[in-house]
Amino acid sequence: MENKNTHRDIWIVALAIISFALWKLSSLQFRFGDENVYFYMSDAILRGFIPYKDFFFADPPFFIYMMAIFKAIFGSHIILFKTLPILFDSLSAILIYLLLRKNNIFAALGPIFYLFSFTILSTSDYVTGAEVMMFFILLALYSDQNKKHFWSGAFWALACLSKLYAGPALLGFLFYKLISKEFLPARNIILGGLAATIVILLPFFILAPHQVFYDLIIHQFNRPTGINKWNILSVFARFEWLLIISSLLGMFIAKNKSWIYPLIFSAVFFLLYKDLYYLYLHLLLPFIIFLAVEFAAFLNKKREEIAWAFIVFYIFVSFYSISGYVNTYGPQGIFNQPEEIAEALKTAPEDFPAYGAQEIAPLVALMSGRKIFGNVIDTNTQNFAAETQNLDLISEKATKNGIYLVARVANYPEQNMQDTGFEGYFNKKIFDSSCKFYKSFDRNSPGDPLNQVTIYKCHKTAD
Repeated sequence: MENKNTHRDIWIVALAIISFALWKLSSLQFRFGDENVYFYMSDAILRGFIPYKDFFFADPPFFIYMMAIFKAIFGSHIILFKTLPILFDSLSAILIYLLLRKNNIFAALGPIFYLFSFTILSTSDYVTGAEVMMFFILLALYSDQNKKHFWSGAFWALACLSKLYAGPALLGFLFYKLISKEFLPARNIILGGLAATIVILLPFFILAPHQVFYDLIIHQFNRPTGINKWNILSVFARFEWLLIISSLLGMFIAKNKSWIYPLIFSAVFFLLYKDLYYLYLHLLLPFIIFLAVEFAAFLNKKREEIAWAFIVFYIFVSFYSISGYVNTYGPQGIFNQPEEIAEALKTAPEDFPAYGAQEIAPLVALMSGRKIFGNVIDTNTQNFAAETQNLDLISEKATKNGIYLVARVANYPEQNMQDTGFEGYFNKKIFDSSCKFYKSFDRNSPGDPLNQVTIYKCHKTAD
């Protein structure tokens, strides 16, 4: 029996989505991050370049081709890309409600828990692909709930073809189907997933089989350990602890056990995987929320006053999470000067391509009309540490050709610290012999020791 308060719930969900969207739309800003790589790559695809064949890309292709479609729509208005997390997180909130609405009086809490969680408030500041992945996972769950198992498999595939770390959740979902002896649905899910995967991946395997295999598989195992995993998990626990505890209790009483196994499989994978980022934990949140809302409904059946006390307590706890985002994490990583830096790059005298930090160079290159040297767009230092890209060779070729190096650097002359911060993606010795200062832009970002964005002219004939 469906929730009798459907009309009330629809209004609550709509109000939550509108409030979230207006809040986030009022503060659209460029940020330092991998999103700037995706912006440039989407434009490169429209110019005829192909991932893996023409440039290194560590993710499956679906997300970046979807970005190319939006680039064709947005044109030169790059800031509009920043609306995509708002759009997809809002669509995910609707799906969360639809998945909860049967037999759960508190179904409307799901979208609220989701949109105003610390995790979504912070990750929605960036275009990462996690929001697209999560939308397709939820669409897969909704399709399965409505007995559209082939389509569920196809949507699971699109999630995995957006971000590879959706894979453990899919394995957990299939594991549940098998132990529940739902063999026919499991078969159709697998067939749908295989069909979508073949349609999307086959052209790339035909065009560049070795590079696809290397970028998508071998590179993932060669990546060194990144940010301290326990620091990341502690932030997640600090802001989402009430939902986590509620979901653990909800596991014992949940009517829909299919939500448990994707959560467990993904959590175990994240605990074992050596290169964890906070945005990966986005994947856990909907499953945590499903179980937390189930727990609230269970409390309501036992005693209504206890359930409402839980909800009121959650509201007070959420103020702490929201304030943590607004006062501490939200202001971090804001890129205030892209237009100014892009103009400096555009008017630079030499017709050199740009190269540099992946969190800034692709964006200012795109805004200025400069090409990226050799299509080396993603210069994440891990790519060089994993030897997926050769730092010395790229640095040598770049200076032989001539480039404008766009770097985030630490310049503190009073501490004898100058022109440092780019060593992970550009050879320091080659820099010292071939690069000259062109322009710098001071920046003030809390907690970031890299206090300048600097453009250097790098050429072997430089005086």
